Amino acid sequence: MAEIFLGRQWGQGGFFRDVVIKRLFKNFVEHEPTLRMFHYEAHLLAHLSHPNIPQVYDLGFAEGTWFLAMEYVDGWNLADLWRMGARAQQLMPLHVTLGIALQVCEALNHAHVAKDRAGRPLRIVHRDVTPQNVMITRDGVAKLMDFGVAKTDARPATEAGAVKGTFGYMAPEQVRGRALDRRADVFALGVILHELTTGSRLYRGTEIEVMQAIVERDAPPPSSLVPDYPNDLEEIVMAALRRDARARIASAADLALHLEHFAMCRGLLVGPRAIAHYVREVVPGERLVEEELALVPELPAEHGRASFESEPSASVDLAAEAVLVEDDEADQARPFGILDIDTARGVEPMEGFAELDSESAPSPLEGFDEDLEASGDRPVVLLDKAKKAGGRSQGAEGDYLEDLRRRLEAEGDPAAED
Repeated sequence: MAEIFLGRQWGQGGFFRDVVIKRLFKNFVEHEPTLRMFHYEAHLLAHLSHPNIPQVYDLGFAEGTWFLAMEYVDGWNLADLWRMGARAQQLMPLHVTLGIALQVCEALNHAHVAKDRAGRPLRIVHRDVTPQNVMITRDGVAKLMDFGVAKTDARPATEAGAVKGTFGYMAPEQVRGRALDRRADVFALGVILHELTTGSRLYRGTEIEVMQAIVERDAPPPSSLVPDYPNDLEEIVMAALRRDARARIASAADLALHLEHFAMCRGLLVGPRAIAHYVREVVPGERLVEEELALVPELPAEHGRASFESEPSASVDLAAEAVLVEDDEADQARPFGILDIDTARGVEPMEGFAELDSESAPSPLEGFDEDLEASGDRPVVLLDKAKKAGGRSQGAEGDYLEDLRRRLEAEGDPAAED
């Protein structure tokens, strides 16, 4: 319903930033349902503020049509990133897949629990969570895009029975045109997880064949395609793909907890740095250099290194620098990650790191579950407001100390006897 442009917003004093302009096709300007969806996307995004959801800067009308000015996400959609990895013979490792899925979970949970300015739940359901609508930046940050067909309580109830979304990622209740909640987005993310971890599309065929498969047949377990697929991960994926929404993982937050627990138990690195490392390996090229817009003046080549080394605070350990160079070169020759899709699904420690001994590993609550009496720490004794409001005369202070002594005695504190 719209075309996309990369634009540049200019302001006073040489200010500028790159933005995406989403411009509604002119033939839809008079089409009320499409125009309403376009406006609601802007309204919804304006209520959402999350690092994994692009910001919207403006909604306006110009040159006979409506436009949205949005955050420019410098990256690639998840489907294209997966294909580039396949062409480079570096299939997306499991830790990268999980890291991206976790960020999408965070974006969905933020949208699902969002409220309007009056404090009323928006009850947003994205309805179109697909690999094409997840962008990955060079820094390894995932952004959930395109809320244009999102369902929300803020939208007038004029869509009863409407089916919107991408067929291969619809939940069974979505295909049937029934009432939706956040579990429909959980199903879509389950489809993405199934596909990325098996390297195969889950639902194939015509639209009718895909809809019938979603509604009438359970998804095949990933282990039927990948023999050594981890059992505990398969349980999570299949729980997200249950046809009965009541038996499905209840929310994106719950799905994130399951995936985090799996990654933690397997020692997988799932943060943005791990994702960014993979992006640099499979995506060729860099962004075009615009020298005329540089903020840092260009220095002669002979001054660059010398000026850095002349800084008194920048003491460089040449031996350490040599080690870093060697490690960096070694990283180029070895795969990054513990568990890759194109290798056996067993757990293998990352090269250069020893496996953790479960007996020597610290408890997550170590130091926080000690007895308060034994540690000497005691709860704070709160004073009455009347006592705090009193003056600091000798009589008032004596009353305060007497009151404190009585409180401690009542709680059985031996220190009150001193």
